[in-house]
Amino acid sequence: MAKKKKIQSAPPKKGKLKKKRTFKFRKFLLFCLLVFLMVHYRSQLSAIILDSLPGQFSQDSTQTKNTTARQKTGETKSFVKISPQGATLYAQADDTSSQLGTVNVGEIVTFLDQVGDYYHITTNHQSTGYVSKTQATLFSQTIHATPNSLKQAVIVLNPGHGGDDVGALSNDENYYEKDVTLSTAKVVKKALEAAGATVILTRDFDETESLDSITQKSMEEQADVFISFHFDSTDYANMASGVTTYYYYYTYQNLAETINDQLTDLLPLENRGVEYGDFEVIRETTQPSLLLELGYMNNDSDLQTILTTSYQNKVAKAIVNGLTQYFSQTNN
Repeated sequence: MAKKKKIQSAPPKKGKLKKKRTFKFRKFLLFCLLVFLMVHYRSQLSAIILDSLPGQFSQDSTQTKNTTARQKTGETKSFVKISPQGATLYAQADDTSSQLGTVNVGEIVTFLDQVGDYYHITTNHQSTGYVSKTQATLFSQTIHATPNSLKQAVIVLNPGHGGDDVGALSNDENYYEKDVTLSTAKVVKKALEAAGATVILTRDFDETESLDSITQKSMEEQADVFISFHFDSTDYANMASGVTTYYYYYTYQNLAETINDQLTDLLPLENRGVEYGDFEVIRETTQPSLLLELGYMNNDSDLQTILTTSYQNKVAKAIVNGLTQYFSQTNN
């Protein structure tokens, strides 16, 4: 048999090789350019992408607008926080002067000036006097003008208890306060956001929170209003029923009454009114704060009501209505 001849392909023309190399080189340059742009203009590219997205992802969201507005209206003020041991209020900057009374543990009072080793203050009860520096701490906080509407507001919501701290129990011990506060707070958050507010939860899952971290959160976020959600309990089953609104600082009694009026109108449970409450989460903060007890965990009738979606929606509506009215009244 005749041997087959090997067929050799013709070598590529020099022009084609040059074109291929040029094309690959251009692709490499383009890739390098894209990497450069992404690294050096990352923030601008992110802004463009976020602006094209709807809702909460947009750079033009309520939270961004709110931050911009706050930068224009914030004012740094000085406050005095009373020590964990409390403090003695003196008539003069001298511990030999007459004692006007005591100031509550952790209370944040108005700073007037400093005289020697004493702070000149006005307390929550509108008593003016002097406390020793050894019994108090001076600090500063940015305070913002009360917004005109929910669309300009930052609201911090605290679902009471959580994690190892279960709170109150139902009579059959199948339901924990920590779970009901969280589900209620999430419904309220959704309703407030629908009304245009920026809303922050101190926790959005089952975790333990210290009271100090909760108050710190409300101050760091510079909340226009802070609300702590709870459900009450008594020593014996089915002994009490209803809803109570608590405030600590008398400055915010009007806020408490405005919210409570809406709770009275919309909720099916008995309303027990507005009360002064010495609770750390509403005492050790510079922000307008309330604590709501929205029913009794160990009242079987209350529990049947507060577990329903209908009840939580009514709580949310009452808070939206109350805050809307409060912001409107405060600025008129």
